Amino acid sequence: MARQLDVVEALVPSRQQASGVGRCRSWLAVQRQATIYLRHLAWWAQRRVPQALLPALADHRTAMEAHRAGAGAQLEAFDEATRRRARADLGIRVAVLGKGGAGKTMLCATLARQLARRRRNVLAVDLDTNPGLSMSLGLGPGAPGLAPEALEEHAGASYGWRLAEGLSPQEAVDRYAVAGPDGVRFLAVGKITSLDKAAAKRSLPAMTELLLGFGAPEVDVVADLEAGLTTPFEAYHAFADTVVIVVGPAWKSALTARRLLPMVGERNTVVVANRVHDESDHPGLAPRVRVPFDPCVVAAERQGRSPMDACPGSPAMCALGALGDVLLTQEGAT
Repeated sequence: MARQLDVVEALVPSRQQASGVGRCRSWLAVQRQATIYLRHLAWWAQRRVPQALLPALADHRTAMEAHRAGAGAQLEAFDEATRRRARADLGIRVAVLGKGGAGKTMLCATLARQLARRRRNVLAVDLDTNPGLSMSLGLGPGAPGLAPEALEEHAGASYGWRLAEGLSPQEAVDRYAVAGPDGVRFLAVGKITSLDKAAAKRSLPAMTELLLGFGAPEVDVVADLEAGLTTPFEAYHAFADTVVIVVGPAWKSALTARRLLPMVGERNTVVVANRVHDESDHPGLAPRVRVPFDPCVVAAERQGRSPMDACPGSPAMCALGALGDVLLTQEGAT
């Protein structure tokens, strides 16, 4: 809890910071970060919390509510035009979910690179212990994950592991993210490469802590999460303002999407229909973006290449450009 307060307080603009859009954006970042922590605290409180921790949790909630309210009061001092520009400059936080095989990894990689080509500062995060996002980005299969020295065992942490003492989320990104195509930075959890999956799995709670606490207001974060329903159950998406749910043509993919929708909580949600032909949309789902089946993308993935390198002007890549428009407009309006 002390770490979370440190994260929020580090975002508060100093008295020396010039007024205007930049200062307004900083207060928006404080407001968002406090809201993220409060949402996660509410989720965590629904689990079986030891009675002895309840007073500390109540104090922590009060502190976060004070930060959020204080940021809101500061934002009232800015005119609407300044607030609008600051929201447009504020980095977006996007989690990409869906059933395995729906195409979420390709979509996440393409979205990250297309945002970077708009001259936005982008961090692509792979929260899936199965390798994939680095290849779809164009980095190849050997991109390193979060280093072992970035983790430490701690009895009070989620699943017993957290970021190492003294390592803030911002410092972890600065130290371990690697440069990728179009200026995208890439950071990944450890990967399962053998029957011993412990080393990879212990990096998941540390990466979740990192994502929850990475408040840099100028950075877009786009994360590829593990397929299926485990992600919302474990709140790996808790950092996100917007959840993108990818649904493929298969009935089972639509079933997973329908189950995900009520599980992601009070967030902006964008459904993307991927690999569509001329069939009608799945009942109960209303895609904001429809990405056509594209043989060029299939060929690129078969070759282990990024579609953004192999066929940047293909129909699927063009359709995903519309997803960036939707996300930037939607998040900017919140």
